[in-house]
Amino acid sequence: MRCKWIFVLSFLLLFHAGQAQTLGKKIKDIKLKGVSQVSVDRLGNFFVISKSGVIKKYDPQGKELASLKNPHGTLLEPWFHPIIFIYNKNKQTISTYGRNFENAKITPLDPAWAIEPQLVCPTNDNKIWIYDGSDASLKKVNPLTQEVMVEFSIDTTQFKNTPHFTHLREYQSMLFLLDPESGIYIFNNIGKRVHHIQASGLLHFNFFGEELYYLHENKINFFDLYSEETTTIPVDAGFQFALVTDERILVIQQKKGSLYEFNPQPK
Repeated sequence: MRCKWIFVLSFLLLFHAGQAQTLGKKIKDIKLKGVSQVSVDRLGNFFVISKSGVIKKYDPQGKELASLKNPHGTLLEPWFHPIIFIYNKNKQTISTYGRNFENAKITPLDPAWAIEPQLVCPTNDNKIWIYDGSDASLKKVNPLTQEVMVEFSIDTTQFKNTPHFTHLREYQSMLFLLDPESGIYIFNNIGKRVHHIQASGLLHFNFFGEELYYLHENKINFFDLYSEETTTIPVDAGFQFALVTDERILVIQQKKGSLYEFNPQPK
């Protein structure tokens, strides 16, 4: 009887291992010319910003849909479809566009909100978060009423070196900041730090359902925001960015993107 249970347990372990996530069939390669940022919208369309400042939008089959030349965006956020949000740190402006970069609206950031507004991102309730590099503070602002709704400072004494945050995102009532040297910092919406994903050399992160994902050491890491468990998908060496939807995975290096089918396995 004991041998039978050992056999069953071994079978279940092997079966579970066989359910590991993998890349599916390759759909195509996309030629690129130097990549600085990437993103994805709710409909599964991919966005790639070249180092020359050109944004290209691709559909889930890898077909180019639209492009925008020389926006010089510091932060691109197309998640709140159909609005495409771009923050320009140098000009301290917020630009919004329609789904194919039409109907541009450019709004200057009020200087009363931040001395050094390094990063700005939209929220799901039509507000904005601002990271002020002068005092390492985060402010949630209502642009219509000019009201600062929430404000808190980040304790920079926890860092070995002065952080240089390159990406800011609100997701599921949490805030996420990326420091390429030390990883991803997660805060609740009143400023309490709830987690730190330690990984150096990160260029990007994004979200898939209740998971945060990022590419590190030739693996796409999926971090569950609630259980704090991590699963991975191995990828070939040389890729620097990954974008995931419920049907596709796009992995990106400087000269090309490789688009794959993806069939997420239930947990």
